[in-house]
Amino acid sequence: MEPNRMEKPDPYVVCRFLERLWREGDATLKTHLQRGVRLNYDLFVKYLRWMLRKGLVELEHSQDGKERVRITPKGLEAYERLAGWMRDFVSSSTL
Repeated sequence: MEPNRMEKPDPYVVCRFLERLWREGDATLKTHLQRGVRLNYDLFVKYLRWMLRKGLVELEHSQDGKERVRITPKGLEAYERLAGWMRDFVSSSTL
């Protein structure tokens, strides 16, 4: 396996990424997203690459030379499904 490839992403982290992008409503600077999802840079890059490969997010290159991240329709659908699952099964579960 490549050193920068992720084997099994944490669904909570994926949901945090997608929720942050959904709440922003527009493309977000990579540095702002990294701080918003509270990950160190190396782990942030692994998740970002994984989500790009899966088509959940896309990069936007602006004329100011900064890269921004945008949620895709597929990412929005994934967010809604993940968040719904967490609401239904995780947050209301009792032991």
